[in-house]
Order: sequence, then C-alpha cells, then structure tokens
Amino acid sequence: CRSIAACRAERAHRIEAAIERHGRRRVEAVLDAALSLEQHIDIDRGLARKRYPEVVEQKERPKRKGFGGRYDQLPGEGRDEEQDVERGDRGRTRRAPIPPHPEYDLLWFTAQYGPELEEWERDIFLGVREESFYFYPVFACQIMNEGWASYWHARLLREADFLAEDVYLDAAKAHSDVVRPYGGSGSVSLSINPYYVGFVLWEHIVEGRGLDAALQIRAEEDDFGFVRNYLDDELAERLELFTYRRTRHRLGEERYLIEERDMNRLRETILSPKFHYGAPRVYVSELAADGSLTLRHDYETDGRGLDEERSTRVLEYIERVWRRPVRLITADEDGDEEVLSSEGEASGQTQLDTPPGSAAASGRS
Repeated sequence: CRSIAACRAERAHRIEAAIERHGRRRVEAVLDAALSLEQHIDIDRGLARKRYPEVVEQKERPKRKGFGGRYDQLPGEGRDEEQDVERGDRGRTRRAPIPPHPEYDLLWFTAQYGPELEEWERDIFLGVREESFYFYPVFACQIMNEGWASYWHARLLREADFLAEDVYLDAAKAHSDVVRPYGGSGSVSLSINPYYVGFVLWEHIVEGRGLDAALQIRAEEDDFGFVRNYLDDELAERLELFTYRRTRHRLGEERYLIEERDMNRLRETILSPKFHYGAPRVYVSELAADGSLTLRHDYETDGRGLDEERSTRVLEYIERVWRRPVRLITADEDGDEEVLSSEGEASGQTQLDTPPGSAAASGRS
C-alpha cells in the first residue's frame, strides 16, 4: 500500500468481502481471537518477518573417549555415523523445531503456523498485528506526549494575554483538571497521572536545559529513557511519588503498605506497565506433532500473575482458530507450575494480576 490510510481501507474491504462470503458471525469470531492477542507482539523482531527455517544443520556428535568410546565401534548406530563421516556426509540436516526459540509474537505465530487457518483468517491476524505495531510508539511515549501537550497548553495560556477573561478561565480550568495529580483534596491516587508527571518533567527540563535540549530529548527518547534519565529525587519529592505494595490481612482485608523511596525501583515501577504493551509475557513454548499448542507465562521475569478467568477466555478464542488443544503453563501464588486450558482446568490458584510493587501519587490541598 502507498499509505497507512490506503492499507487500512484495503484491509477493511477484504474483511467486508470475508463477511459476505463466510458470514458475519464467523468473521467476528476470528476478529475476537486476533484482538484478544493484540498486545502480544514482539517489537524487537520487527514487523516484517519470515517463517522459521524448515531445516537446521545436524551438528556432528563428538566422539567419546575412554571406555564409553568403545561402544561407538560396535555395529549399529555408531558405525553408521562413522560411515557417514567417511563418505563426507558431515553436513546432514534435520527438521527444525517449531518454535526454535520462545516466541512472544503470538499474532505472527498463529498467522504463520495455525494448522487449518484459512487465508482470510491469516489476513485478519496479520492486520491486527500491523495495527499493534503502528500504535506501539504512541503507547511507549504516552508520558512524554501527554506531558508535552500539557506543557505547551500551559505556556500558551501564560503568554496569551489577548484572551478574554472567561475564555482564559475556562482554558485554565481545563488544564488544571487534566494535570491534576490526584483525585481530590488530601486524597491519594494509587496510580500516576501521565499528563501530570510528563508536564512537570518537561517544565523542569526546559527551565534547566533550555528549549533546544527539550526538543532534542523529544526527538530521541521514549518513556523508558525519559523517566530513567530525567526523573530524579527532587522531582519525585515534588510529585509526591512513592511505591507501595498490596497485602491481605488474615481476615481478608486489603492493606496498602507504603515503602521507602528507592529511585531506581520507583522509576522501574512506573515503567513496568509499559513493557510488552502492558500485557503479561506469554510465549509459544511447543508445537506438538498432533498440532496441540503449549504456551508459557514468563512469570519469573514478568513479576505478575494471571487472571485465571480472563486467561481461560483468551484460550477459548485461540482454540477457535487453532482448532487443536491449547494450554497455558503459569504459576500459582506459591510459585508452583499450573496448567490452564480452555476448559478452565487448573492445578491450583493463580495470583492476582497486579504487580507486587506499584507507583502512586499522593497529594495535599
């Protein structure tokens, strides 16, 4: 396509054609399955990808020494391999495993390796994947973008002495509502307001480094570099940011414990929901000979549990298009592995899908 708009229009036309041919209910079921995985792309591998190699070179097995090496001289497998080497057949190949590595791009994998996926179904999955790649930069720059817009809104208001008083007051109130750090007077917010954090960071950068430096930062950074490089102790104190963890009393009552301010931990806690599109890290682990699919939750590095009900529903969506059994291996709150399937069966109780540490903002009137 010559433009994003043309690509989207062409894809919409193909979906309409699929509806006419296969029926709205069937097409919408495939769309539901693709959209349930829209966050599960691998941004590091890029949009354009080829299928895995079908074969890999067979590595030569090293010869054993000592007593064990005597078995290699016996008739059978050992002798055949030796004869192959004598014939110069060192470059033998074998069928490559699928996947050859943990595959986090679930949309791409389903489109490429779904056992009975029809071409129009594959097209829908690739279309949803393409849109996920298109919108990822917006997601990865949310704090920067919204803070930048808020900074310029405030600056233009300060310099717009020609505005009528009622227009100015309405615009100032709108700005104040957008960048408000917390819900109300003396209250505490258990999540950050990206408009407020970004606005304060940009004001600090422009005041301390100048507008040219801010423009360069805007061109080169995303939220990860922006927060890690420019959120310091002074600004965290000004923003009244802190980390907390949620616990549950033995009688079932939830409690929130405020932790000491560790800047590295605070920065990473703010950024943790932005990794992997904010979704739990799940990858394709194995495609069995019978076509059944095993997914694994990378719980050790993810730091979050899965919502069992939601995970089961997503597995149901995947099975509709995979047309083979699909299971997901995760861990319970004790760290023991458990298996989820579309039937909702599990070997234990899953964790809450809330990170162990979260960032929040407090405020006083």
